Amino acid sequence: MNGNNLARLLGSKRNLFALFASTVALTAGCANMATTAPSVTSLSSATSIGGKLHGGSQPVSGATVTLYYAGNSGYGSGLTQGGTATVGAVTTTDSTGSFSFIEDATPNETTSGNTFSCPITIGSVNPPAGIENNPLVYVIARGGNTLNTADPSVHNDAAVFLGVFGLCNQISSSSFLDLNEVTTVATMAALQQYFNPVTEAIGTDGIGVAKLALTNTVATIANLANVATGTAVASTQLAGSSGDGVSAVTVTATSPAATINQIANILAACVNNTESSATPCQTLFNNATPPDVVQTDRPYHSAAFLKATDTLQAAYYMLSNPTNSSTTNLQNLFNLAAAVGAPFQPALSSVPSDWSIAITYNSTSTCGTSGGSFINAPQDINIDASGNLWIANGQATTGNLSAISSNGIPEACVFLGGGSSRGNTIDTQGNIWYGTSAANNIYRYNPISRSVLAYTTSAPPLAVTADGADNVYFSTAPDGSLYQIAGAANATTVTSPTQVATGLGSLPSRLMPDTTGAVWATSGSSFISQIAPPTASYNTTGSFLTTTFGTAGDSSYGVAITRNGSVVVSSIGSANGGLSYLTGSGLNFSLNSNWPTTTGLGGLSNPTAIVVDPQYNVWAPNNTGLASVSDISISPANLGPFTTIANGIQQGTSFASGGRAVVIDMSGNVWVAGDGTPATPSNFVTEIVGAGAPVYQPYAKGLSNGRFQKLP
Repeated sequence: MNGNNLARLLGSKRNLFALFASTVALTAGCANMATTAPSVTSLSSATSIGGKLHGGSQPVSGATVTLYYAGNSGYGSGLTQGGTATVGAVTTTDSTGSFSFIEDATPNETTSGNTFSCPITIGSVNPPAGIENNPLVYVIARGGNTLNTADPSVHNDAAVFLGVFGLCNQISSSSFLDLNEVTTVATMAALQQYFNPVTEAIGTDGIGVAKLALTNTVATIANLANVATGTAVASTQLAGSSGDGVSAVTVTATSPAATINQIANILAACVNNTESSATPCQTLFNNATPPDVVQTDRPYHSAAFLKATDTLQAAYYMLSNPTNSSTTNLQNLFNLAAAVGAPFQPALSSVPSDWSIAITYNSTSTCGTSGGSFINAPQDINIDASGNLWIANGQATTGNLSAISSNGIPEACVFLGGGSSRGNTIDTQGNIWYGTSAANNIYRYNPISRSVLAYTTSAPPLAVTADGADNVYFSTAPDGSLYQIAGAANATTVTSPTQVATGLGSLPSRLMPDTTGAVWATSGSSFISQIAPPTASYNTTGSFLTTTFGTAGDSSYGVAITRNGSVVVSSIGSANGGLSYLTGSGLNFSLNSNWPTTTGLGGLSNPTAIVVDPQYNVWAPNNTGLASVSDISISPANLGPFTTIANGIQQGTSFASGGRAVVIDMSGNVWVAGDGTPATPSNFVTEIVGAGAPVYQPYAKGLSNGRFQKLP
């Protein structure tokens, strides 16, 4: 099916394993969505849905509210192949700002006015008798009288708002939106990777994992704003239930309500005017600078974005280019919000470093058979095919393997051996691998059967990774070796790991496979190793071949492979480290002449683990400095590094502490984990909402089906 039956991963045996069997048969799930197979439509008779539209605190009358279906023909598409948003229904707000739509109980009917009919397709083959098309329903409100004077001649066409109802067949009579600047900002933050600022359409590519990733964003919106009341949410308590070992676990999602309110107040300064030519609107449009199109998930040769002409485009530009390209622009936008009397409170009291929106998920719960913490000094994080985040905790002796859903709901807490993990990974079959340095073991955990296979290692495992051919690898320190567990993803019995490389350095802290089957390993010194599997091109003895390449900086720490096979390496040490970029093929790679990065570029300060998204944006959490995450892009023109975020995304120590690991999910959220300090280990992970281009996950599955480092 295509995502309509969204049972949570660990709450149902219809899960990611079925997804791995087919790239379109999607029986995995996401939190906060339906957990049983729904009927074709949730309504037995025509039912009304709707909401209220406010600009600031004032009702907006005479606005045109259009109901759309999210597209499936590409990112930012409409429902049609050409990218034009498909209109489901249209209505107008009354004098109180109220609007409503009527859903025809029969799908695929021809409707008019404010009546819509879900365009649901029933499949007979793929999936069997399932719903193949069940689009996400969203609304955009445009124009109207934003001054609360009920004068029909007043029409501010710069006032544009966005809200999401949900999957079409799950809309019910209780569906209600308080559409205002706050809900628009929260919705745009979560959906920005699916929004086309040119057509103002929302969509994604396909009906499989991409559709699931789009649907997952609805739950993220709920962590940012209460769409029924139109208010920003400061924190949300999320409780575990049916997952493995999480019945007593709670997680607190904390969002930057003041930042959301501040952006909303900036938009309201334009909204509450008679027309788009008003000075506040022009100030907004002139200073909300568009992002460089090559940094977004738009097609490679897309034209540059034009200056905003309405508040919805401006909101997208502020979130996707969060520094607005200069401190002057940032200050000018901040000044648009009234210091006293702004409609949305609390708001920021000073200019931020950027407009990025980040949610922290922290927990003080204990769980697992050892009584360890749910989150404690996380060392590594990975994303599964349903969007769940798996956390390898570094807590000594009692550390757990933990998981949260895409919106932070506790999903699993499993004690595997002695804790003190330094790495985890997800293989081609969806098994979770967890290495424990305290017990010389590496474990395979099946999240469906909840079964465990334990492999004994000759030394404490450090980094862990999986390739696209069902093999799992791990490194050991201080002997600097790489081991392979051949066919591990499908193994039914335990076998002894095979040592395939030595001499990797004293600290091979990160591993990353590429599309050729080679594994890249950092060293803790100024080089990186490529461990290539046996091929006829270089030997016939059946042994792996290790080749080393020099990198800049004292100690290589993190590694990421781009979709074209180039290698990015992070280093820590003197001059606060930086990034190196190696290009080449086969066994021949070299440092690009435009690299390494200059000191402090983009706020780089001892960057640790790194990831790169499909648009060649490198994301690096910094272990020192301003508790920041750097976003360094690779120029398509000369392959040199550049950034539009001079000092990195700065969220403070409550959002990032001792950066240790980073991963990007299939909705474009950048997840960061820091281990804190020995005295105060961190108990949280952070989601920078919608900041990166979406990445197909997990990596191993992408390597096996040709979608490695590509958009889902």
